Amino acid sequence: RIEEETNAKMLAKILILFCLIHISFALPKEYQPQNSGFFNDEDALFANLQRSKRQFNLQGGGSPGKGLDLSLNARVPVWQSGNARHSFDATGQYAQHLGGPYGNSPPQWGVGGIYTYRF
Repeated sequence: RIEEETNAKMLAKILILFCLIHISFALPKEYQPQNSGFFNDEDALFANLQRSKRQFNLQGGGSPGKGLDLSLNARVPVWQSGNARHSFDATGQYAQHLGGPYGNSPPQWGVGGIYTYRF
């Protein structure tokens, strides 16, 4: 009975995490710098290919009787300057061991940010 309650709480946390990930898709698209005439058309095309996108990484693994390891990492662009030299991305992570002979581990959460300056 206690294990069922623990599993229900864990599933609720995972559901909340996935809801937060889906909310991040509602962010506006990154600002696209205007071609100032300094770059030629080929450089402008290359600059568009370098545009950063949302990144999600879900990993899991385990073996019979040993439980399951679950890990989720996300990186979402938040801001980019007009000339695309400065940018800031938000990051988040979640990891937990589920089941096995020792039961569930406490979840490990993390949030952060990455500032990038392009020379």
